[in-house]
Amino acid sequence: MTPPPAGHPDADAPHELEFTGQAASWMNLILEKDPTLPFAEARCERRSQGSQQRRDLTLLGRDGGVLVTGEVKLPYQKDGGTPYHGAVVRDARTKARRAGARFFFTWNVNECVLWDAEPDDDGPGAGQCYRSWRVATVTRPGHLILPATQDAIKQWLGPFLHELGRIVRGQTQVGFKPPDQRFIDALESALSLPIRLTFEELTARHTNPRQRAELERWMRDEQGWTLSADPDHIRDNLERAAQFAGYALVNKLVFYEALLKRYGAQLHKLTAPAHLDTGDALRLHLEGFFADARRVTEDYETVFGADHTAVGNRIPFYADAAVPYWRALIEQIREFDFSRLDYEIIGNIFERLIAPEERRKYGQFYTRAEVVDLMSSFCIRDGAETVLDPACGGGTFLVRAYARKRELRPGRGHDRLLAELYGVDVSHFATHLTTINLATRDLVQAENYPRVARADFFDVRAQQRFLRLPQRVQSAGLGKIQQRDIDVPPLDAVIGNPPYIRQEQIKSDRPKGGGQPSPGTKEFYRRLV
Repeated sequence: MTPPPAGHPDADAPHELEFTGQAASWMNLILEKDPTLPFAEARCERRSQGSQQRRDLTLLGRDGGVLVTGEVKLPYQKDGGTPYHGAVVRDARTKARRAGARFFFTWNVNECVLWDAEPDDDGPGAGQCYRSWRVATVTRPGHLILPATQDAIKQWLGPFLHELGRIVRGQTQVGFKPPDQRFIDALESALSLPIRLTFEELTARHTNPRQRAELERWMRDEQGWTLSADPDHIRDNLERAAQFAGYALVNKLVFYEALLKRYGAQLHKLTAPAHLDTGDALRLHLEGFFADARRVTEDYETVFGADHTAVGNRIPFYADAAVPYWRALIEQIREFDFSRLDYEIIGNIFERLIAPEERRKYGQFYTRAEVVDLMSSFCIRDGAETVLDPACGGGTFLVRAYARKRELRPGRGHDRLLAELYGVDVSHFATHLTTINLATRDLVQAENYPRVARADFFDVRAQQRFLRLPQRVQSAGLGKIQQRDIDVPPLDAVIGNPPYIRQEQIKSDRPKGGGQPSPGTKEFYRRLV
């Protein structure tokens, strides 16, 4: 990283060693005032015996022994985007075990993760005994010297040292996380900086009249968000846009990685080479992988088929500064290696990744599952019903219908259940999310093709093609893929939570001479009733 010129806001920011020394001094002030803690001193940069490698921080006990070691990275530097970075964690574990410490932490200023050093790197439970804390929000060097940042760190250090003391004394446990939760924690951590940098870029672009109009058109017309001139409301919408777009990209990346387990050598492993240093270059590079996924699976158009030049798909790549962090996130996904996981664990990952409470973190709101279950119970009675959701959103109604139908008739297979569930939405993201939500109910199943179409429900017609799906057929002893048309069959239930809009906001169109009204107008909808 090139040092900033004199006078630049980042010029006076401490480098890694200076910050680590500063943090050690703040720790020591706390330790001096509280003799009940088991730590005598925090030391910076000590060499382990027989090694030239230094550990960044060491907490010594009252007897002078090493109790806890720590590795510190700055968030805007290489390997600093997340404290879950595989190479950093492995290096920190090695240093801790060499020093005889039972516990170690990795800290990138923004987040700190405490790990149990006992499990071997590749042994059972490795990397699953940990506890994490959010600390600050730093995206560039100048943030380190802000009083608000330093106050946040100091306020966190006290409770952290006390909790660490209880763990060291055996009064409480570090905690154990299952693999799916470990993956989500690491993913969220790696996602935080790209989202933050994207938000900052959107804020800058919003000052440009042309770009502001483009962003607001996307938020208002495509996402249905309410816009206001209030500065706080503008900020909230820009932050929501950054979260929403980043979350949508992550869904595609993780789903692609999951497909590798099923399609193997037919798909290439995700990469983000170091020479890609602009957002547009990375976007075009990733689009090549997504195009391959469409070609190989001959499906999942609703996941990978959205126009990559559209505003919503470009937003995560607006900030060139976010490219290294997207690269780190892709490495984080690959580090988990889906090919070595059971399908059940992969299914659990998606359960957590696209759960309603998770989506709320990234600006999406959907009907609560218990409300959906109550509504479904009135129309799904024996489990054989064919169900349509005309505005499927995140897929909650269809997923809960799937679960209820499987409970009522447990002998029915995944492919049969999917054949009885139909979803429609005008939103790219909604159909993308619904497809993933249904497909990951059973990733083992070969016929894993949700019947979800991106369309206006008012354009759907009986006995007309709803969508096309691949079908494997045997020909001359070889399995070949052919496309087949899918119509909407007679329905037993239509259930959902359609988007509500005030009738005053629906345009009126009274064509002269008895002509046909334009789609999307009051007269158009009246004629459909």
